[in-house]
Amino acid sequence: MNLLAKKLAHLLVENTNNYYAEDEIRYGLEIALGALFQIILIIMAAVPLGVGQEAMAIIAAAGLYRRYTGGPHCQAYYRCTITSLVTYILMSYISKYISDLFLPIYTIFTTVLSLLVIHHLVPVDNPTNTIIDESLKKKMKVQSYLVLLLLVTASIWTGYFLKQKPIALALLLGILWQNFTLLPWGHVYIQLWDQFFERIEKIFTREEVFKC
Repeated sequence: MNLLAKKLAHLLVENTNNYYAEDEIRYGLEIALGALFQIILIIMAAVPLGVGQEAMAIIAAAGLYRRYTGGPHCQAYYRCTITSLVTYILMSYISKYISDLFLPIYTIFTTVLSLLVIHHLVPVDNPTNTIIDESLKKKMKVQSYLVLLLLVTASIWTGYFLKQKPIALALLLGILWQNFTLLPWGHVYIQLWDQFFERIEKIFTREEVFKC
């Protein structure tokens, strides 16, 4: 992904008359391409399992909400990809089988929790790209409130006007998941995945050493 982003960034800079920082373009492309690959992979896995629509709703809600709230990251791209794949497929199944009788309660709970999380925590910094500008932090907090309003409205519309309550539940679950990642428990969850992958890497490293 890094190599592809570098090539595309170089082509873009090379074929424009305006000045652009190639490394900044490469960084943006790498994030966008990486996210796109993860989304395609998750949907490709979800559709044969019968939870394609739920997966797309969860990804849309969590991804849009994360764009402004921030959150923790795995230490390597492949770790993030596998973690996201397992987590989103599992949540898609959960949303499919949750009873929709309590949708109003789920909506109120999700909204209240999200408001509290945004007020007290947002934005949550990426350790490799911390946010120092206070005005930017305030802007992201306001944007998070607006995105929350948009997503909750979309969930209500989908559930009560389009009569697609499983999808409405999936949207709420996507919001809840992103809130979870912003809390200390969410950080621990990501750290546990990182530790798991580190142990796997050590096992393979030892096997290669023994072979040599």
